[in-house]
Amino acid sequence: MEQKIRFLRPVDGDVLFSFADGIAEGDGLRTKIQVAAEPARRILINGVPTEEHDGVYSAEVFLDGYRNAVEAKDDESGTSQTIYIYWFKNGYRTYRFGVDDVIRCFENIYRRQDEYGSIFDDPFLRLFRDLHDAYGTYVHMHVYYENDDGSFNLSMFPEKYKPEFQANGDWLKFTFHSRKDKPDSPYKFASYEQVMREGKEVEREIRRFAGAEVLSNVTSQHWADSNLYATRAFRNLGFHCIDGYFLFDANGDPYVSYYLNREQTAHAAKRDFWVDNREDIIFVKDDIIVNEVPLEQIDAWMERISGEEAHCFHYLLIHEQYFYEDYPQYEPDYRERVFRTVEWCHKNGYRPATISSIAFEPRKQEE
Repeated sequence: MEQKIRFLRPVDGDVLFSFADGIAEGDGLRTKIQVAAEPARRILINGVPTEEHDGVYSAEVFLDGYRNAVEAKDDESGTSQTIYIYWFKNGYRTYRFGVDDVIRCFENIYRRQDEYGSIFDDPFLRLFRDLHDAYGTYVHMHVYYENDDGSFNLSMFPEKYKPEFQANGDWLKFTFHSRKDKPDSPYKFASYEQVMREGKEVEREIRRFAGAEVLSNVTSQHWADSNLYATRAFRNLGFHCIDGYFLFDANGDPYVSYYLNREQTAHAAKRDFWVDNREDIIFVKDDIIVNEVPLEQIDAWMERISGEEAHCFHYLLIHEQYFYEDYPQYEPDYRERVFRTVEWCHKNGYRPATISSIAFEPRKQEE
């Protein structure tokens, strides 16, 4: 009978961080791997003999790449299992700020283009420029194509500000979120073709008025609740990394978790990043929804999540609409919440980064 081997820690698709998950040595990471198998077997992990305790086998292995194959093999029967895990060498103790549901700042600039000489004359964008100036924060905004009543869409936005968008494209990014705010979970039952069409429409307009400099291969999907085929469309639009909450609803079903099953959702909820190797998609966990945490509770919230073992990268997220006085859930302390969250990161040794700079394999220099 074939012996079964099961990886316990890490598992396929896990992302490791320097210092949190092992010991950095030169250009590599030495980390502990654990697998389960029948007791009293001779198990090797990447050729390294293991120690066994009640059917749990452990060994330290050396990882020296971005994507790493780890093989656990029964040396007597020849049975083996292989997983692929990742080492985000530069991701330890970093953060990034994301903004969902963005459309109103574009509409405001459009309607005031005769008086606005700069995109930062808009109060909402000026807030985030101030944040960047103060802390070097990288900000990524996830954009609708049109507003609620259809009276404004991105095709109406002027090109006069394009040079300014391009000049700030190193820290201020804009990517596809959804066509508009309603319905909720717009891609839960959507077709591949619908997502491709709407994504291309948003990207086309962003390229036109802001330039390729503001685009990215990372985005946030509205409600993070798409079926497998719709999620594949996001991947094929070029979005290699997407975020989610990875929760469960009242019935115990995955919620704000794309197409992931219960086991995958529960696991992703405990990680900063997790990679679906079959689909070649990197999932990143939202750590705080700033508009949902009262100002006086932000420090405690950040203390709690930073104390969790897997949290070495902080994804900070807020929604645009809470900034505006005419919104029913307007938050007059919106600016203070944004700054408080980032201030906590800086006081506690987290540095600003883009997800692209830490989550993707560095380009190798041509010889």
